[in-house]
Amino acid sequence: MRCETSAILGIWQPAYAMLTHAAANLPLPDDVGMAPAHYGVHVEARRSDNTGYTLLRLGPYTQTWLASRDADRLNTELEGRAATVIPGYTVTAKGAPFHVSDHESYSDPYETDATELLAAAIAGVGA
Repeated sequence: MRCETSAILGIWQPAYAMLTHAAANLPLPDDVGMAPAHYGVHVEARRSDNTGYTLLRLGPYTQTWLASRDADRLNTELEGRAATVIPGYTVTAKGAPFHVSDHESYSDPYETDATELLAAAIAGVGA
């Protein structure tokens, strides 16, 4: 989450997730007037006319390189078959801002391997 820098006591660790507002079912602010502090990965299915949808959202990542690493891993997993995973769509992963107000639509990348989450999302499309 984002907070004023005067309130930061140390480096964020994924183990702190249980202490966040979201875990306590408290309302999350849409914006606190500061730049995003977390990053995400969106796996998108797109047609050639650029219409499509987001198949999977991963996040939050605390550093851009972690999000980039997982996006690269997912694109490597899709390599050579991105256009055939979902007929009529090209599936790709890319880094994106993590939207705090939409946190429920994201899967936690620290709980499960990103490639397993991708496989489950693709399997869910065919079901």
